Amino acid sequence: MTTKEIFEIIEEELYMTVRDFEIEEDRIFWKDAFGAEIEICKYSTAINNQGVFAWWQSNEVGHELVRIKINRDTIINWRPPINTMGQPSSGGYLQFFENSLVTQYLDKHGERLFIFNVHTLKAEEIITKGFRKKIKLNGNELFVADSYENEFIKISIYPDRLEREEIDEAYLDRRNIKFD
Repeated sequence: MTTKEIFEIIEEELYMTVRDFEIEEDRIFWKDAFGAEIEICKYSTAINNQGVFAWWQSNEVGHELVRIKINRDTIINWRPPINTMGQPSSGGYLQFFENSLVTQYLDKHGERLFIFNVHTLKAEEIITKGFRKKIKLNGNELFVADSYENEFIKISIYPDRLEREEIDEAYLDRRNIKFD
């Protein structure tokens, strides 16, 4: 999807709630009622194969929001649990597998990883021991490498549940899983 197409979807929703916003090459931004800047970056958007669209709204004082457009008339607002002590989070990585939205961001506790099911409206955090995580979504399998603890896990995503499995580097090599 092109940046223009991504921003057209977002613009349609913003016209309903935001008075003045600006569009640049790779971001949309505006100020909220308190003067804090809110930004949507084209890299913090995702769409699934059923047309469900999601975007991460960064806020310079840490009031982040994930908006998920289910259909023409329905948008879900999800506030990921963020503790940044009044600073913006670092992240907003979003990627879909069917009806599960994978989101990753950095707050004062480290990189946090959630899987949000748009059908059940349930968010589940994927917890690891270390501070930094690399992820790779391959079909319904989410591979997580915790770089400091040398911990590797595989999360199998199903419509009604997640299954977690500890794996090792040999398993990743056999499956030819590479983290970008």
